[in-house]
Amino acid sequence: MYRKISIHLFLKRFNYTAIVMLLLATSANANHQTYSYNKALRINKHDEKPRMFLICVIDSDDETIGKRCEEDLDGITYVFDEIADWLDVDMIDPKIIQGEEFSKAAVNDAIDNWLPSQQPDKNDIVIFYYSGHGFRHANDASDYPRMWLKNGDNKDPEINNLRIEEDVYDRIIKTGAGVNIILSDCCNTNAPGENANFDNANVPVRQKVEHKHKPSQDTETSDDDDYGDKLFIPEQPVSILATAAEKNEFAAGKEDVGGFFTYYLIEALEDCIYDNKIQPTWENIFKYADENAGYWAKSAACPEAKHNAQGRCIQTTEFKIDDSN
Repeated sequence: MYRKISIHLFLKRFNYTAIVMLLLATSANANHQTYSYNKALRINKHDEKPRMFLICVIDSDDETIGKRCEEDLDGITYVFDEIADWLDVDMIDPKIIQGEEFSKAAVNDAIDNWLPSQQPDKNDIVIFYYSGHGFRHANDASDYPRMWLKNGDNKDPEINNLRIEEDVYDRIIKTGAGVNIILSDCCNTNAPGENANFDNANVPVRQKVEHKHKPSQDTETSDDDDYGDKLFIPEQPVSILATAAEKNEFAAGKEDVGGFFTYYLIEALEDCIYDNKIQPTWENIFKYADENAGYWAKSAACPEAKHNAQGRCIQTTEFKIDDSN
């Protein structure tokens, strides 16, 4: 009798120990599993894979900054095409508005008709990018500038403008995508067309980065290494609005590199996603772009815009991130 009871107690203790070990193993892997689980909530595995929609509005015909804007277009379309490939996301043919098509009507049509016709859903990513002249009215409530969408002989800024926050961001986030990113590289000064000469800035020109091969699905990797996923396929929907300059600041740039904000935004994305050099938060991405663009902006004098004690241009990235959905 005593022997039977002892065996019974031993088996109970063995089962209890096994359960404890299992719980400890599960706890040690909790963070890894939580990210995978939450990401699965964002992407229904029975649906089509995520899509990326890119709208680019480029003032390529402008006599002063047109070449710079074309450089921005080249960099932005390249980097997001590479990122879509890295993430295994379908890149829909970008909507490019430039040259003779550059107008307020074309931008409104892209937001009101083209984008809704694609039926973006919570799996999808929408990116709106503007490179051109920006300005603001003295009584504008928003910290973000207006796009000057002059077209041909119709250049009146009072008629040909759209507010980046109220007229673009607020409308795009209602179209249904899970991730919305609205970016602009333009001035935020009171007079449209103001500019400063930043040609003396010796910004190091880098070669385009072709992304490294992402580890295959068969390779055992941690979800913590998926820096691209954390930015573009987050655990919950996110909407982002960012512009190159705060109120009363110029947005610096030059022909061979484009806008400094855009240039270093691209560099930050590449360093983060492909090389894991920057921790994958949008705050870190914009901080990197801000620090570097701001450094090179000081290469020019800004007597009519925000400047430091030496009269050199101050440029500060303005952004907000809403992940409360």
